[in-house]
Amino acid sequence: MDILGQIISYIYQYFDNLGFLLLTGVGLIIIYGMMGVINMAHGELMMIGAYVAVTAFHAGAPAPVAVALAGLGAGLAGIVIERLVIRHFYNQLLSSLVVTWGVSLIISQGTLLVLGPSIMNMPTPLGSFSVGPFSFGVYRVVMFLVAVGLIAGVWAIFRWTKLGTQAQATMENPAMANALGIDTRRVYTLTFGLGSALGGVAGAMFAMTATISPFFGQNYTPMAFITVVIGGGAAPILGLAYAGLYLASVQTFASNVFNEYIGYVSVMAAALLALLVMPSGISDFIERRRTRATQR
Repeated sequence: MDILGQIISYIYQYFDNLGFLLLTGVGLIIIYGMMGVINMAHGELMMIGAYVAVTAFHAGAPAPVAVALAGLGAGLAGIVIERLVIRHFYNQLLSSLVVTWGVSLIISQGTLLVLGPSIMNMPTPLGSFSVGPFSFGVYRVVMFLVAVGLIAGVWAIFRWTKLGTQAQATMENPAMANALGIDTRRVYTLTFGLGSALGGVAGAMFAMTATISPFFGQNYTPMAFITVVIGGGAAPILGLAYAGLYLASVQTFASNVFNEYIGYVSVMAAALLALLVMPSGISDFIERRRTRATQR
């Protein structure tokens, strides 16, 4: 057995799983983790991004341009959804869950009626490299790097830009933000649009590794919610990173010891265990420990 190849294989699988979790959750940390909206249509926004990317690619656009157009298309769709539906259900968790579930059904079934059940795809770019008997796709490494870049970009937006400052103030206390002259409706719309755009980019990235159908997004929604919920709301961006690191390690270990199905089930079990120990999420748990330490 090639020991070096086996070690690199484990490392590669870990970062592949981590990149998958981060990409699925990066848009949802804004919509759910920051805005408090249970957006069950997040997978459908990813599906819209995937269809836009495939259409643009087959029309002659380079893959990076197709991904950018996917983010733009999903972002515009998110803005329309927010203006027509979501803005009437802020601070109503159960209502937003039911309403966005209905939106997801409308989008997926509408896509099925318009485009039919046909399957579309994009080729996986960049080829592969080998270490001993093991072969690894370069694009999977790129997906991980893109996921890290998107998370860093979200952090920078909310840390350094005027929109980020206004968004944080609006999420913290909408009435006070409005009294201070912040157009909270505009902030909600742009923030929801940004989260939707990130979902579209994720869908476009996944479109190069999987076939696309009207129900494409349903493959990603559960893992996105699990990762974001475990991350917690005290620091949604860091929480997503913590949750991704934790769940990816469990999935990689279980998949190698047993099989991919057991790896998926192990993620669910690990999520349940984490919520039993840390009901408010990892970032909340860390923040409380930090507060207690400073008070001693």
